Formats: sequence, C-alpha cells, structure tokens
Amino acid sequence: MNYNNNIAKQTMGIVRYSCGLLFMLFCFCYLYFLQGDLLAEAQFVSSHGLTTYSILIGSLTVTIVLQVLQWLVGHLLKFNGRYYSLSYFPSLLCLSMLTSLRQDAAGHFTFGVWLWLCPALLVAYLLLVIFLRKVRYGEEQEETQSLLWQNYLILFVMILCCGATSQTREVYHYELKTERLIMAHSYDEAADVANTSLKTSRRLTELRMFALAQQGLLAENLFDYPQYDGADGLLSISDTDSVYRYPALRICHKLGAIPDYKTIRTTRHYLRILNSKENLRTPVTQDYYLCYLLLQKDLKAFAKVLPQFYPDTVTTAQQLPRAYREAILYINKNKARKMPYSIDSETAARYDEYQRMKADIADDLERTNLTRRAFGNTFWWYYECQNK
Repeated sequence: MNYNNNIAKQTMGIVRYSCGLLFMLFCFCYLYFLQGDLLAEAQFVSSHGLTTYSILIGSLTVTIVLQVLQWLVGHLLKFNGRYYSLSYFPSLLCLSMLTSLRQDAAGHFTFGVWLWLCPALLVAYLLLVIFLRKVRYGEEQEETQSLLWQNYLILFVMILCCGATSQTREVYHYELKTERLIMAHSYDEAADVANTSLKTSRRLTELRMFALAQQGLLAENLFDYPQYDGADGLLSISDTDSVYRYPALRICHKLGAIPDYKTIRTTRHYLRILNSKENLRTPVTQDYYLCYLLLQKDLKAFAKVLPQFYPDTVTTAQQLPRAYREAILYINKNKARKMPYSIDSETAARYDEYQRMKADIADDLERTNLTRRAFGNTFWWYYECQNK
C-alpha cells in the first residue's frame, strides 16, 4: 500500500486513533470496575500493609503506561495496514499477567505460570511479526472499512483472551469488594454486595455479618444471606491469616478485644467472655453471641442467654430483631420449656404458612428446595434444613 497517498494516510490515522481509543477504554474499565480490588489486595499483601492502592489513580496510570508501551512497539516494529492492532499484543499480555495474580498456600500473590508463559508468548509474537513482514500484503490500496473491521477483529480477539486469563472467580471478587467497602466504613454498601446471590464463602459471610453488625442489623437480617458455614461463617477467631486487608483479628479488635489464644480456644468462648465483661459488652457483642448460638442451633443456650441481654422485653418480643422472634416462636412451638415472650401475629402467621407448606410436600428433597425459596431467610428453615 502506498502510504504517501493522502487517503491511505487518513485511513491509517482512523485505524490508529480508533484502536487506541478502544484499547484505553477497555483497559481503564477492566482495571477500575473488575480488577481494581484484586490489585489493591495484592499491593497491600505484598507491602505488608505499608502501602495502599488507589483504584482510580492505579487504573489511569496502568492504562497510560500500557498505551505508551503500545506506541513504542508500533513505532519500533512499524506496524501498518490490516495488522496494526497486533502492536497491542505486548500491552494486553502485560495486562493479562497483571490481572492473573494468584494467592499461593501461604497467602502470597504470585504470577504462577506467567513467569515462563509470558517470555514464551513474546518469542512467538516476534516470530509472527517477522513472518508477516516477509509476506507482502496489500500492495493495492485497501478501503477504510476493510482495514477497520480487520483490526477491530484482531483487537477484539486479544481483548477476549486477556479477559479469559484473569482472576475471574466471582466470589473472590465479592470478598475483595466487600472488604474494601468495610474499610471505607460504607457498611450498607458492603452488606449489599451480591446480596441476592446464593454463591458465597466463609470469608464473604464473615465480612457481610460484620457489615450488618455495624449497622445494628445483624440479628434482623441474619438469615437473609446463605449460612452454609454455620457459626464459623459469623466469626472464626482461628483464622489468624494476616494477608487480608480486614482479617478476623481486626473484627475482634472492633468488637472490643483481641482473643488471648492461650486461654481462649473457640469463638464461642471468646464471645461469652467478651459479654461477661461489663466494660466490653455492647449491643453488637450481644448480637454476635446470640446469633452465634442460633447458627450453632443451640436453642437451650439461646433461651438462657436472651433474657439476660434483653430483660426489658420479657413480656413481648415485638421490639426484638426478626431472628430472635423466629427462634422464640420455634422454641415455644416445639420445645417443652417455653420462653416468656409473646410473639407478634405476623411472625406467627408466617410460621403457620411454613408448616402448611411442609405438610403438603411428601418428598424430602423437594420439600427442602421449595421451602427454601419461600422461607430460606427464616430461622426455621435454617434450623431444620441447612446442612441436613
């Protein structure tokens, strides 16, 4: 192609600027909206908490650096024509490597197979460039539309491969986002992260419960989230991993005391001791202890402890959080020893509806699945069906 021709120059100008705009737009959005929390976690862990990563500034900086790298590659290798977008390969390769960080068994972030895969791909890339330079394409002038779609197609395929190689486990990203929002004291937003998803992890549940507790909603919304890990999902003091930005020990510090591991071995013991001290007991620590008992399905202990923390509601449960009302009703309906609380009619009516639905379904598995859809956010369903 004769690039001295003004039309040819204009054509290549359109290709360069449009590909550059598309690349920078993808790169910034990808880093800011999808991978920012991963890079923030990696920097925090790698620096042992000494430095922090700004997602906005980091995304802008990385985008500019990768665009400059592409400009250098394009200038050195003199890409033109239908293969111009191949000059973005090194930049997208660096982006893939950066966003494919993995934590090893010790909790440290590593590049894994990319340490040898990246050099190998660069060698293959150079061989491809040499081959394409020896093959003479496009001596005739190509139309703008033809050059555009060919370059867009190559760029799209490379972007697709970049996204496919990244750290994409969605629950892990939920954890990182929830952790970041908690650190920013945006507890309501943290509790809302993927709040309708049934996918979760012990770590994510622990962070969600802490976010609820900071709003005074722990016992009210306890069963609005999947509780696959039971009491361990509420808080686990045995998780002393310091690679998190907001580890369990930091939650304990926020509750009022770091556990002494020489004398305190379990989370239940820790919460009981915490609430036995008048100077440490707060509404948050009380709810943590009571909710821990509910998640352990220890109704006997719950019935004993609840009146100690809520002595002013002995005659009515109207002011108690939903999880407590549901637990009281279940105890009074199914246990020999009753609790001195009167339950509101709305909670009682819903429990009766739950019982009727159970009675209408003969198959155990079908009953569990169907009742979960209607009553999966209740203590009753958790007590009878979770981990069944």
